[in-house]
This record gives sequence, structure tokens and C-alpha cells, in this order.
Amino acid sequence: MGIKLSEQVQYVHPTFLYESILDLVIFLILVKLSKNRKYSGQISLWYLILYSFIRCIIEGLRTDSLMLGNIRISQILSIIILVIAIIYMYKLKSNKK
Repeated sequence: MGIKLSEQVQYVHPTFLYESILDLVIFLILVKLSKNRKYSGQISLWYLILYSFIRCIIEGLRTDSLMLGNIRISQILSIIILVIAIIYMYKLKSNKK
């Protein structure tokens, strides 16, 4: 008596691996940016921008996402955070000048 596996195989992207590698890249970018920081909060905003962008792309590859119709909820959230961070960075940058 054994376990019969399904005949159908679904190949998926290793999204956790992609995200881990890209998180390391983000860390290296932030370390480089921290040496030339111009204003308080700049590194945090860069993190939000970079991570939200990467998360939006990676969520598009996932097969187990929470959906609202044809749209992934996590992609919507990532885009909202990305836009807010860009606007806030622009405001801080223009206030600095």
C-alpha cells in the first residue's frame, strides 16, 4: 500500500529564493546609499521603494496569492506603498532645498 501521487505536475517559480536574493541586493544598495545620506528618513524611504517594487514583481509570479477578482491584493498594497514612499521622498527632498 502506497501513496499515489497526482499525475499532473505544476511547476512554480521559487519565489522565496528570488525574494531572498533580491533582499540581499537591496541591503547592499542601502549600505551604499547610507554613506551619502542627504536627509533623515532617506534610507527608510529607499527601502520602502525598492522592497515594494520587488514585492510587486515577485507576487506576480506566485500561484497562491489572495485575489480580488483578477488582481492580487499584495500587488495592490505594494503599489500603494511604493507611490506613497515616492511622494514622501519627493516632499522631503524639496523641503531640504
